[in-house]
Amino acid sequence: MTKKRLKTMTEKEFLVSLGTGEPLETLKARHAADVAWAEAHRKESLARAVRIRIVPGRPPKGEEAPVQVKAVKMPPEFWDAFQAQAQEAGLTLHAAMRNALLEWAGKHKAG
Repeated sequence: MTKKRLKTMTEKEFLVSLGTGEPLETLKARHAADVAWAEAHRKESLARAVRIRIVPGRPPKGEEAPVQVKAVKMPPEFWDAFQAQAQEAGLTLHAAMRNALLEWAGKHKAG
């Protein structure tokens, strides 16, 4: 098997490849919505908060993340639409799923 040689880019080429990004007004609107949500929820207790490891890669040996993996089976059409909505919101599919589950759990607290 032969190795493919990777093309190197200059910083300028890299920035051009990223594109123009989202319009400033879109970013400001999303930021305003995030700030409003944070302000509305800032007094809530963090006792039930879920700590999520955001460092990439596996945790060090002996420090496994305190999470469980669960499968969610849905039709392919659902996943395609959900992923498109997540991308529009600037989220990964995983982050959108986590947000949806936490929001649902918050609305349906036991007791």
